[in-house]
Amino acid sequence: MKLFLSWSGQRARMTAEALRSWLPDVLQHVDPWLSSQDISAGGRGTQEIATKLSEANFGIICTTPENQSSSWLNFEAGAVSNQVGGYVVPFLIGMRVAELTSPLSQFQAVLGDDEAEVLKFLVDLNSASGSPAIPRDRLDRAFLRSWPEFESRMHDIHALHSRSGSSDAVERSEADMTEETLLIVRSLDHRLAELERSVLQTGGTPPRQTREVRRISEERFIASSFSKLGWEIVRSSWEGARVVIVAQSTGDSSMPISREFAERIAKSLGRDVVVRGEAGKVIVRGNLP
Repeated sequence: MKLFLSWSGQRARMTAEALRSWLPDVLQHVDPWLSSQDISAGGRGTQEIATKLSEANFGIICTTPENQSSSWLNFEAGAVSNQVGGYVVPFLIGMRVAELTSPLSQFQAVLGDDEAEVLKFLVDLNSASGSPAIPRDRLDRAFLRSWPEFESRMHDIHALHSRSGSSDAVERSEADMTEETLLIVRSLDHRLAELERSVLQTGGTPPRQTREVRRISEERFIASSFSKLGWEIVRSSWEGARVVIVAQSTGDSSMPISREFAERIAKSLGRDVVVRGEAGKVIVRGNLP
């Protein structure tokens, strides 16, 4: 069972690290992956994250009140849920289920400090593992032995956060976010294309044509990139070697769309880009050199 641990902010990272070390004590067949621990020195983090997302069967989204609106957390949750047979579980830290907002609220969440809920989650995770699943009585014994240690770590994380009053916000450069989004989308696109080829080789019919799959990936990339600036895509159209994007601001927190940003989008897509407002006025152009 390939399991992807998603986090944003110090408290969520510490929880993800606790889960990474604890889960295999209960379910030995679970293989958790965490970016803060499993990217080797000198490794290209963005590419490794994209690869692991495309391989994951199960995603645990370490969620706090401060990070649940993180575009990256939501993007990674969506990437795992779109996999064939993919499961996503928001693991709540310092918050209740009723406080969870969309889009994470569409998934069945788990209270990270609730022993009964965490046990039920592990039972579900074990069931979703297929043939490597262990008997329920063995799972219960392993859980009872190891839960006090994990519970203690969760209490320590909560106490540290309460004392420091630190924010879970993570600042990332616009360029880094755009690059990572594109790499993740392309990795998922490649995985879907491989699945389609496999279906064709067995005489079946692929669910989508390759061109359509690529278009969907590009649309997701555009929507995710603009959302980082607080903009929503109304529609986008492909006109030869040019993409026309109609976007609208989602509120006072929206950042201006710069020519540099549009040029990065154009370079990533390999097409000229024109960004218009809803009224049709051109906001910016990002022509390829």
